[in-house]
Amino acid sequence: MGIDFQKLNLRVQFKDYILRSVSLDDIEKVYLMRKKVAEESDTILSTPHEITLEGMTNWIKNWLSMESRLFLVAEYAHEIVGQLWVWFLDNKKKTAHVAEFGMEIVLEHRGKGLGSKLTELAIDWAKSNGAIRIEAETLEKNIPMRKILEKYGFQLEGKKRCYIMNSNVYENVVIYGKILKEQECKE
Repeated sequence: MGIDFQKLNLRVQFKDYILRSVSLDDIEKVYLMRKKVAEESDTILSTPHEITLEGMTNWIKNWLSMESRLFLVAEYAHEIVGQLWVWFLDNKKKTAHVAEFGMEIVLEHRGKGLGSKLTELAIDWAKSNGAIRIEAETLEKNIPMRKILEKYGFQLEGKKRCYIMNSNVYENVVIYGKILKEQECKE
């Protein structure tokens, strides 16, 4: 941990991976990576046909234009194999202290510590940007992600029943949260 997030272009070496800020030059590679994740896994919200190059272009441009957001890609042998997003829920004063994060990693790069490292970076970024709380959601059946969240002290806080439909079956999503500055919270 201990990353200086004030730098405009974040770059971190982790094992054989380079974790760095996304750029406009990454759009096609991020599109291909995201499409691959959607094809090999049903744990993301989009289906493969819903992921388009135009949509990815607009999404990345939008993220890069907004403050208080982090979008990292994980690069391995010049290919993008994962991504991390961290953002504040909204700009309403009452919830401005709450950050959320999500990530995607292609199948062959899971189980190598990359998800844990991205989670560390998400927590560090949220703390360095004043978050009091960080949260994440995942499918109830996504045990690897749930284990990562629990490893970093996230608490299971709830469940959204019948939230996602995969192959004509409604599945549950679980909600995890972590308080980053306990002294700021009342019980």
